Amino acid sequence: MSNAAHPDRPCPHENFDAYIEVNRVTTSDNDPTVVGYHADIKVNCHDCDEPFRWTGVPAGSSPRQPMCSVDETELRAPLRPASADPDFGMGLPGFAVNYSGPESKEP
Repeated sequence: MSNAAHPDRPCPHENFDAYIEVNRVTTSDNDPTVVGYHADIKVNCHDCDEPFRWTGVPAGSSPRQPMCSVDETELRAPLRPASADPDFGMGLPGFAVNYSGPESKEP
């Protein structure tokens, strides 16, 4: 049931929209050699359009592990064809975002 039927109640988030974009990573703009792939995934509630956040995933981008956007609404996951070597795409650079403000649980 849509939240429109009960505007004073919170949305129960029963229906979802997923947006998935798969990208080929090339050596450069001038060299079309494919050196990796990654999928960017977002999920929103279909009824109220609230974005969902990825939990337990560090912020950043990496060819070695899934990471998320700074606002945690987009998962950035590296992937490779099943027939590719296990180290395919591992030579790509990445970045991480660390937060150490008052809400941080870091020591």
